[in-house]
Amino acid sequence: MPWPGEGEESTRLLFELFPVALRNEGAADRQRTFAHQQAELYCQVLELGQERGDFTLTGDARALGRSFVALEDGYAMDLLVGDATAQDIEDRLLDHARVVTGNPAFARRD
Repeated sequence: MPWPGEGEESTRLLFELFPVALRNEGAADRQRTFAHQQAELYCQVLELGQERGDFTLTGDARALGRSFVALEDGYAMDLLVGDATAQDIEDRLLDHARVVTGNPAFARRD
């Protein structure tokens, strides 16, 4: 299967490292740190959007941020096995963003 770009290649590498993290505490620490950093970035964006009045969050910003990371990881597997395109995944994440923020600006772009 040809890989469309660098993003897909790096995603594949991250997935291939998961088994290492299950057996190696140092790798597990790095994986946890990476996931926490991703979730924190989402959390900051969500909190800022709420403070500015752009978002009406449906839950706790930290929990929502971690959920975005989990969705990215799950959808990435769809991409890697050829069940979704990068555009499909972007659309799904935008749909989720619209639902959890109440902001219609996250509607799909056709």
